[in-house]
Amino acid sequence: MIVIVCLDENQGMMFHGRRQSRDKAVSERIEQICKGKRLWMNSYSYQLYGTLEGAVEDEEFIHKAGSGEFCLVENQHLSMVQKKLEEMIIFWWNRSYPGDFRLDLDLSEWRKRAVREFSGNSHEKITEVCYRPVIK
Repeated sequence: MIVIVCLDENQGMMFHGRRQSRDKAVSERIEQICKGKRLWMNSYSYQLYGTLEGAVEDEEFIHKAGSGEFCLVENQHLSMVQKKLEEMIIFWWNRSYPGDFRLDLDLSEWRKRAVREFSGNSHEKITEVCYRPVIK
């Protein structure tokens, strides 16, 4: 499974049950990345991203997604499915928000495969980083 997640500089994902930020350019980029493939997500994410091509809503999405399939994760911990993760695509907001729900994976166990920067609608700079797990 390939996970897509948006994080602030402190690996924050949410604050008081809300996503920290949203950017139309990120939505467009996610649609490009997932073109022609399933994009699994829960109902919370589906409210915002359900119009993207290939969007599939399921509360058990993180357990149902198969090899090579994409999962958009906003309010789920990933450590319980870490062994299933083939790749992580992180959109870094490049600023700090008062997050209280954070990514629960140690990024030192992952290696950067590709980095891309672009301007968003709400953020001057967004950094897209693709990570692969370090093989031990």
